[in-house]
Amino acid sequence: MHIILGILGSIVTILFYLSMISRSGVNFGWIGWLNPFAWQRRRAWRQIHQTDPIYKITSPMEATACLMYAMARCSGDVTREQKTVMLESFRQEFHLSERDAADMLAACSYLVADDQQVINNLELFFEPNLAKFSEEQKRSAVELVEKVARAEGSPIPQQQDFIDNLGNVLFPPANTSKKWS
Repeated sequence: MHIILGILGSIVTILFYLSMISRSGVNFGWIGWLNPFAWQRRRAWRQIHQTDPIYKITSPMEATACLMYAMARCSGDVTREQKTVMLESFRQEFHLSERDAADMLAACSYLVADDQQVINNLELFFEPNLAKFSEEQKRSAVELVEKVARAEGSPIPQQQDFIDNLGNVLFPPANTSKKWS
């Protein structure tokens, strides 16, 4: 028994001195696992701040702008006509100045680096902001995305699938099953 108490006392002493050394500025990263509360805080912080920023958009206007840019990227590179349509839509629909519209387009190009990420995960994309959309904003978002798709003529099948999926996410079909059938 006295041997066990001696070992436990040595461990506590070592941990105490390591704690004092770390408080003086020396970093012992491997000691962090001893504090479960600090580990849980670090884990929660990491989950919040290491996710892709495209899935953290909360503004309906920014979400719609990103959807418009994803639609433009859906057909390949963004063309001059599509950029013109997007900038004009930002100015007219969102009531942004020319500079703010250009800044929003640049932000969208950064956020939507991979258009397939938005196209394939629309439910995840809309998770933080779908409740903030009004019915009018939902209709306008679909119209603006269609406007970008038609900037160069009729939309290609990929673009039409994206529009259909967007409509299904924004306007989910009503449950038409009958109660007793």
